[in-house]
Amino acid sequence: MSPITHFLVSWSLADALRLRARDQALATWCGVLPDADGLGVLIDAANRLLGRPSLGYYGEYHHASLHGLLAALAIPLALSIFAANRLRMFAVGVLAMHLHFLCDVVGSRGPGAEDLWPLPYLAPSSERLTLQWSGQWPLNAWPNIVLTLVLMAYAFFRAIRSGYSPVRVFSASADRAFVETVRSRWRSFRREAPSREA
Repeated sequence: MSPITHFLVSWSLADALRLRARDQALATWCGVLPDADGLGVLIDAANRLLGRPSLGYYGEYHHASLHGLLAALAIPLALSIFAANRLRMFAVGVLAMHLHFLCDVVGSRGPGAEDLWPLPYLAPSSERLTLQWSGQWPLNAWPNIVLTLVLMAYAFFRAIRSGYSPVRVFSASADRAFVETVRSRWRSFRREAPSREA
């Protein structure tokens, strides 16, 4: 799935489990950071632009370096150092990582029906437990789009109802501005909506 969907899935999980703001942000990053192993796509693209041979970093390392058990423990452990409640943030971070893996196994296929993305869960030490689903849907399939839209709706709902949003992961002041804008638009919409009596 896209990093945006992973971000929203992880934030929604941390929000549902009512982590404090800092811990919620850290747990959210746990669910996004596995895709850092896909940054090789930038090197591959640069090589293509420069007319150099492709080194295949993206295909070689994405879903291999940070999409396994070792990373699912190491990333939350490293980020929990900065948490207010370290043990709880670590546990939610491990869960967020595994939700990332599940989303990838379910919905990260390439354009061709045979273009499945396996997930070597014990990599880099072993390929014995490689997770793969033959029904994996494409990255741009409607279920991924619907999931992203539902998660965005949840984020707007939380902004209106609770006064914070996923923007808080990046900046508290930007989050306040976003929430105020969303609440203002929501109030305007409710005032302008036709009454049921009319």
